[in-house]
Order: sequence, then C-alpha cells, then structure tokens
Amino acid sequence: MATFADLMSLLLVLFVLLLTFAEMDVIKYKQIAGSVKTAFGFSKQDELAGVVELDGSILGKALKQPTPDTPRIVSNIPPVETPEVEIKEGDSKSEKAEALEETLETVLHKMGMANQIGVDRKDGDVVVRFPNEIAFPSGSSGMTAEFAAILNRLVPVINQTEGQVVVSGHTDNIPVSSNSPYISNWDLSAARATSVIHYMIDQNGTDPARMVVQGHGDSRPIADNSTPEGRAQNRRVEIMIEMVDDAGNNSGATTSGPTGGTNTETGSGGIPSPEQRRSFSVPGNQ
Repeated sequence: MATFADLMSLLLVLFVLLLTFAEMDVIKYKQIAGSVKTAFGFSKQDELAGVVELDGSILGKALKQPTPDTPRIVSNIPPVETPEVEIKEGDSKSEKAEALEETLETVLHKMGMANQIGVDRKDGDVVVRFPNEIAFPSGSSGMTAEFAAILNRLVPVINQTEGQVVVSGHTDNIPVSSNSPYISNWDLSAARATSVIHYMIDQNGTDPARMVVQGHGDSRPIADNSTPEGRAQNRRVEIMIEMVDDAGNNSGATTSGPTGGTNTETGSGGIPSPEQRRSFSVPGNQ
C-alpha cells in the first residue's frame, strides 16, 4: 500500500519533469507575479512609487533603476540579404511608400519578426513601430542587442530611399523615479530616439542630414494608459520615412533645426559641454 510520503514523492517527481520540459517566459512571469502580488494585498504604493515604465510586479523594486542587464527573451535573428526597393522613376509618393513598405515587410517576415514589429503607411509616409520590450531595457536608453540586430537588417533598406527619417520615442504615463538619470519621460523618450539615430548613422551609414529626433514622452498614446496592455503599447520607438516626389519635396511638414541637423523637441536651448554629454550604449554588430 502506498503511503502519503510515497504519493508526495511521486508528485514532486512529476512537477520536476514538467518544469524540465517547460520554457520560462520572463515577461508573462512578471505579469502573473504582479497580479498575485495585488491579489494578496501588497501595498499599491510599492507598485507605483518611482517605477520607470514598469507595471506593478513582484520585481518592481529591482527594476526601478535603469538596468541594461535586465533578463529578457532574445531570439536568434537570422541574417537577411538586403533586398532592393523597387522604386521606378516617375513613381508617385504613395507608390514609393508602398514599395518601401512591402520591402520592409519582406525583411521582417524572413527574420520572423512580422508579428512583433509594425509597418504602416501614413499620408504617403512609412512608419516602422518597435515595441519597447524589444528595443530598450526598462528605464534605459541603451539599446538591446536584439534591437541592434533588427536595425542592421532594416536600415540598409531605408538607406535606399530619400527624404527625412524621423525617429521618435514614446513612453507611458508612469513618471520616472526620483533617482533616474532622466528628468522626465520627455527626456527618456528623446534619449532613446537619439540612441537609435546614433546607431543608424555610426553603424549603418545613414546620411545625418536626413535625420530628425523627436521625444514625445506620454503625449501621443496609441492605447489606453489605464491598463497594463495599453501602457505596453504606448512604450515604443517609431521610425518614419518621409517619401519625396521627383522634385525632391518631402511629403511631411517636419522641420529640421536651425542648423539643418537633427531636431529634438526636448532640447535644453544650449550646447552642453563634452563632460555633460551622455554616452550612448552601442551593442556589438550582429
């Protein structure tokens, strides 16, 4: 006759086997842990006090600081040969935008990222939207190696076009912590957009005269900030490629700075000294 101890031992072996075959999804674990924490009555103040772009979870306190080494799921992105954007002489802006959109979607499909990165056309321009979970660790402007690998495959396609390239950063409405190196979500979003531009110029040879930086903070949400799912959608980086007609006119109304270089919406009004400049984390090429 089996004893109670035997039964417990068998159950333990069963759970060990199940754990062996299971794959840990860190993001889902954080969401479930946050829900359990709320259900057991942990202080709501712990969830919100000083959180940088993170919904309340059991790891919330550990992630209030910018953490480039935050555990995250990084997929193996296969190398992709850069296809040619089939733009013909005399094509309209919408036709050029359609050709660029189709080429970018082809690259994303080959990488297996079509369901995670959005490509849309907007008023004759093309917008590529990167969720923050792929692009940056929580509270940091240092790009992930995964995001760098994706840019290495998409930017050569973008470089085949003409017109301004507007990189914009967006956050949710949860304020940065008091000990964050960033003054506000405006500062954080602009720093992230600037990191992307530095990478595109330094690592992929994009023409600096085309580049525009925009930091929007939480001012342009695409979803409801009152839900965790909505806040996750609002945390994003967008690259908009403004198509031009044959005369070289941009289809958009974005203006560059007074010196013709990059334009940031959150500028300080002056040029910082070299020791005041932030350094930018550039992952190794993949």
